Amino acid sequence: MSDSHAATDSIAVLQPDQAVLHRGRRATFLHMSRGAAIIRYWGDSHAVSVSPDALSLLSKARPRPPLAASDEPLTRELAGK
Repeated sequence: MSDSHAATDSIAVLQPDQAVLHRGRRATFLHMSRGAAIIRYWGDSHAVSVSPDALSLLSKARPRPPLAASDEPLTRELAGK
């Protein structure tokens, strides 16, 4: 497999307007042009060209339900007072 083919495989999942990370900064993937990924950093108005291999997908973490602190009294303990 050639290097160019491997690069194409690694970016096959990118969609226009998809959130990505580039060097730790959040960005939006816009499109591919001449083998380069065109992105726009969040908060910036200018698009930039970067290597597709330098991008990683920005995962959407599921929010966790809040946990009670270990020293927080339980409802049943408050009801007994």
